[in-house]
Amino acid sequence: MITLKEIKHLEDLSKLEFTEQERQNFLTEFDGIVAFASQINNAKVSGEDKSFIQSINMANLREDVAKPGLTQAEVISNAPSKNKGCFSVPRIME
Repeated sequence: MITLKEIKHLEDLSKLEFTEQERQNFLTEFDGIVAFASQINNAKVSGEDKSFIQSINMANLREDVAKPGLTQAEVISNAPSKNKGCFSVPRIME
């Protein structure tokens, strides 16, 4: 079960602010997710036929071939902020 304290911790980590109603909604949604995950953990899969993995035809897969990429100038051409040929992003940690 997810607690309100954990929701507030996520809120702090994500630097978001939620209303009390949003926090309550998250509690309900996260509880549903956890309940579904526990159902998956309880699924009985022993003795299942795993031959479907063997049925993948490797001949139908494309060959992995290197292709020319973009130049550094092309990559950063649309960047909102750049510095010395690199992306420039705001500092978020001290």
